[in-house]
Amino acid sequence: MTKQHISAELRKFIKEHIQTAPKLEVLLLLHRRRDKTFAVEEVANELGFDIDTAREQLNALRALELVQAGADETKYWFHPVNAELSSMVDQLAIAYRKQRVPILSAILAEDPTKHRRFVEAFKLARTND
Repeated sequence: MTKQHISAELRKFIKEHIQTAPKLEVLLLLHRRRDKTFAVEEVANELGFDIDTAREQLNALRALELVQAGADETKYWFHPVNAELSSMVDQLAIAYRKQRVPILSAILAEDPTKHRRFVEAFKLARTND
C-alpha cells in the first residue's frame, strides 16, 4: 500500500482555515449541499453535534468567509468570498473522500492535545445519544 499525501497548498489551507475535525465536517456538509440553507439545529442533527458546537463552527467558518449567514444569523450556507477559497474547498472535499487519514492527520498535527480532544468529542457524542 502506498502512503497517501496531500499537496502543500491544501495542507496550508487546512492549517490556516480548518484546524478542527468538527469545522471540517460542517464545512464539507455545507459544501456538499450548497443549494441548501441550514439552520444551526439542522447542522447539529446532521452531524451529531450539540447545538453550541454547530453554532461555534458555523460562526468560525463565517469569520473565515467560507460560509454566509442570513441577517438574523439563523440560516447558513456555503458561499466563499472568492473563487480561490471556493477552489480550495472543492479540492479539500475531493481529497477528503480519497485521503481521509492524511487530512485528519494534518488537522491533528498542529496541536498534540487535539488527539485527546478529538477522541473525547466522540465519547461525548455517544453519551448524548
